[in-house]
Amino acid sequence: MIYRHTHYFKVDSKIVRGHFHHVVGYTEYVIGTESFHFHIYIGISTYTDHTHNYSGITGLPIKTENGHYHKIQGILECTDDHEHKFKGYTSEEISYSKGKETREAFI
Repeated sequence: MIYRHTHYFKVDSKIVRGHFHHVVGYTEYVIGTESFHFHIYIGISTYTDHTHNYSGITGLPIKTENGHYHKIQGILECTDDHEHKFKGYTSEEISYSKGKETREAFI
């Protein structure tokens, strides 16, 4: 059994056309077991006159002394004829959601 939890993440995208985007948010659903699980993440990143959508699935948990974190990487959706790549890690700290067990994500 795995407890429903979320991770915070904050990474910057690669620079394209002289600007970059902050990719900030929380992971959402948990899929899997305690040592073999993923999270879904989704959001919008804004820069002056345009926005990019993003979504993805984290990597497997990376165990630490105090818990775990996940790798995230992807591409901000093409907008205004350009896109940005991003990669980084979630925070190790987690927040537990209401209820103890995971719920299935419908993809």
